[in-house]
Amino acid sequence: MAEKTAYRLQTLFNLRERAKKAKEEEYAKKQQAVALEQKKLDEMHQKLRDMQTFREDKKREYADKLRQGTFAIAEMQGKDRHIDRLKHEEAAFHVVIARQQEALDITKKHAQEALDALLDATRAFKALEKHREKWTKGVRREEMFREELVAEDIAQARSVGRKKEEQ
Repeated sequence: MAEKTAYRLQTLFNLRERAKKAKEEEYAKKQQAVALEQKKLDEMHQKLRDMQTFREDKKREYADKLRQGTFAIAEMQGKDRHIDRLKHEEAAFHVVIARQQEALDITKKHAQEALDALLDATRAFKALEKHREKWTKGVRREEMFREELVAEDIAQARSVGRKKEEQ
């Protein structure tokens, strides 16, 4: 039997396959980073809601004590300053949330770039894979053709041998 013919672009095939796997791993890491940034943002939104709830609770508590008459005017002014400070803390936290949103957007952009690179690497790999499949089919056809020729030569030789024996 004839030797198997080696695929002449096997090295390139291996390189593209490795590149595709590397891009898949990179994309997975970028997706994990997006998930982490999103989790941080969600936690910040929850903390902001908790801060707002705390402020509203304090506001109600101070209003109830004012109605009961347990606060003096000086104490009420102090409590108003406390509510104002809580509002300022919330406003400052809005800035932190905005920065986190920007970080999330940047991370999503990087993940999209990694996805685009993965798609390009996958297309390049698939194209070469298709080429290799066509090449393999061509090699098989050639081998079958050669085998048929050999079988035909053997049959013809047998036929000639029989004719000589008959004569």
